[in-house]
Formats: sequence, structure tokens, C-alpha cells
Amino acid sequence: MPTRRTLACPLLPAQSRRRARRSHAAALLGAALAALAAPPSARAAEVAAALRPEAAERDEGRAPPDAGAAVGTELFSAGVDLEIAGRTLSYTDLLSENLRTYEVLGVPMPSLRAELYPLARSALPVLRDLGIALSYARAVGLDSEGAGGASVSTSFSRLHAGLKGRYRPAGQAGPVLFASGGLCWTDFDVAPTGDPSRDAAAVSYVALRLGADGRLPVGPVALEAGAGYQAPLSMGALASYFREPSAGGVDLRVAVAVPFAPGLEARAGASYARFFYDFDSEPGDPYIAGGALDQLFGVHLGVAYHGY
Repeated sequence: MPTRRTLACPLLPAQSRRRARRSHAAALLGAALAALAAPPSARAAEVAAALRPEAAERDEGRAPPDAGAAVGTELFSAGVDLEIAGRTLSYTDLLSENLRTYEVLGVPMPSLRAELYPLARSALPVLRDLGIALSYARAVGLDSEGAGGASVSTSFSRLHAGLKGRYRPAGQAGPVLFASGGLCWTDFDVAPTGDPSRDAAAVSYVALRLGADGRLPVGPVALEAGAGYQAPLSMGALASYFREPSAGGVDLRVAVAVPFAPGLEARAGASYARFFYDFDSEPGDPYIAGGALDQLFGVHLGVAYHGY
């Protein structure tokens, strides 16, 4: 007789298969109920986690603001500096023996400065990068030498107010360019001594100023440089000593900024201003010179805060 062969395969009883299907369905239902029962914050966190890659991709290249890379986007900034200032006044083609050069060095000069961009948080092009700039500095403990070596009261102060625009040609993390225009007042007042060589050193420049500045991030620090032209509207006592005086001015500055805390940076730099005169002196004038060169300079250390 032929041998009957059978394949042996384990089979679950029908009741066991039904229990397995019920257990699997129960597990799925339990997981769904647990998700629904979770607090809203947990569900929001799960949704945020799911959307995070998409948000990261959308915001790529827009790093959060920091003092080093996002200075060109701040709402306001404020700073305080301690400047060590100096001044020299000299003449060209000087023929008068009653005039001589003036020089003062190492003058402590605290200064304050601030910038405000009122529409920085808006989406308005151009206007969001238009701001107001103010600065003020005043020397302390300054005296001049009068006749016979007597000490003469002297004051030295600067005030600037104007509009300032900024432009980021390479995005938030790149360099920032600034253009500015406004009024500058530079006052160096020497109490009258009766000595023209000292009294003529008094000046009071009220000038229209146009300037351009730039800020370049370099690793963890930023380099700054700027220049401006000043057209004096008034010149003070010095100009009154000469016939038909005319004058112009230029200024330069350089600085390095080092962030050390969120929104805060330490700063060090130097500044230089140069006012040049032309006189139309004639023989017989009480004071005869072809021109004059008034130079003001300083080095400074300070700290600045940028608010976003």
C-alpha cells in the first residue's frame, strides 16, 4: 500500500487566534486613547518636533541676533567711552610775531552715544533701517597756560545729532554699511587772557557733516572704520582774527568691537578731525598768516549695548 505523507505545521486553535487578534486591536486602541489623553502641551510639543525640520529649513541662514553678527538689525544701541584727547593748532605762512602754536595732550574726555531705529521691527523697507544718532563728549580737568604761566580756564566739548541709514549687502551676518548726515558742534573755549596766541585758540565749529561708516565681522570680533566731511557754518574766535577766513573739515575713525555677553561689546578705537583754514591776509593787518591747521584727536575705550 502506498504510504500517506502529511506535512506537519503547527496550527493555533481557533480560540487562540481570536485572542491574538483581540490583543493586537486592544494595543492599538490603547495607544490611540493614550495619545488623546495626553496634555495639550505634550501634543503641541510633538507637533513642534514634527515641524521643526521644516522650520529649520525655512530659517536657514537667519541666525539669531547676537552682538557680533546682528548689529545692523538692532532697535537701539547705547555706549559710554573714556577718551584721551588732544589738540594742536598751527599756522601756515605765519608772518605775525604775536601768534604762536597751541597744543594740549592727554585730556580725559568721557563721552556718551546712542542710536535709535524706531521702525526696526517693522517690515517697511528703507524706513526700518533709518535711525537717529546722538553723541556728546566733554573734557574734564582742562586748563591752558596764559601770560606768565598762569592757569586759564578752558573747556572742550563735542555734540553731534543727525540721521543715519544702514544697509546689509550680504545679509544679517555680513558687513554693515552706514550713511549719515547731521550737525556737529565742536567747542574749544579759552577764557580771555589778553594774549592773542592763547585767545585765538578758541574755536566753535557748527558744521554740516556728511559721513560714511562700515562694520566688518571678522571671526568673533568686528572692525569698524568711518570718515566724514564737515562744512563749518561758524568758526568762533580764531576766524575773527583774520581777513576773509574760510574753512573746511574732515574726520576719520577706526575701532574694534569684541562681544563679551548677549548684546554687550567692549570697544577700543581712535578718532581724528582736521579743520583747515585759508586766510586772505594783507600787509598791515594786525595778524598775518596764509592759513591754519586745527587738529583734534583721541584714543578711547568703552562699552556698548545693542537692544533688539
